[in-house]
Parts: sequence; C-alpha cells; structure tokens
Amino acid sequence: MKLSSLYTDDNGDSYFEYVESANPPDSKKERVQDVVHWQIWETQPGHFQDFKPTDAPRCCAMLSGKMEVTTSTGEKRYFARGDTWLMQDVSGKGHAIRTMGWEPCTVLLVTMKEIMTPLGESEGRAPGEYIQR
Repeated sequence: MKLSSLYTDDNGDSYFEYVESANPPDSKKERVQDVVHWQIWETQPGHFQDFKPTDAPRCCAMLSGKMEVTTSTGEKRYFARGDTWLMQDVSGKGHAIRTMGWEPCTVLLVTMKEIMTPLGESEGRAPGEYIQR
C-alpha cells in the first residue's frame, strides 16, 4: 500500500513522495514502524495553519472532514475520511494545512519514533524496513 508522505529536501523545501507502507506484492514480509503515542486532533471548517514543519514524524488517519495540505513548493493534496498519509517534514519550511468543507476535520495522529523512508534508501535494518513475519 502506498501512502503520500511529506519530506524535506536539502534546500528546506517540503515535497510529497510515496512510501510503500505494507506488504509488497507476493511477499510474506511486512513493514514495521515503532510509535511513541497517538492523539486525536480536530479542526473546524476554515481552520488554517501557516507553513511550519511538524515537530515529529506522524502517520495521519483521516476520521472525518477534508483537509488541504500545501507543500512549500506549492503542491496541494487533499485528504478526506478514510485516507492515511505521513507528515514527515520535521525541518525546513514546512507545510500549510486548511480544513475544507462544512464539517470538522478529525485526524488520528500517530507519532512515530523515526521517519519512514522510501524503500531502497538505506542499508541494513532501518526504521520502517520490511521484516519477515
């Protein structure tokens, strides 16, 4: 399963990339990610948070509402109930968030111990690496 993920490049700009977060096709391996804690976050329609990085890598599961996320380079993505995405731009210029529509936006935030990198970027056993089950 591929998830949208916010990262920061060497210039401090945020950008979206995809992360393979579950079992790859035809494999008995799964990706494991250690977590610190979880919380519920709710914003009202029209809420706007200006550009800032997240203070820790998080997995965001949309429980209700619709959210617009804008990278520092201007790319926008929209997430609604049932969507899951990663907020991992822990440095740099960050991202902006706007609650869209007429209903509150409720998000389950799961704070991860480390950034989940796209596959192929690290050697050995790294955070978020596939492990045999």
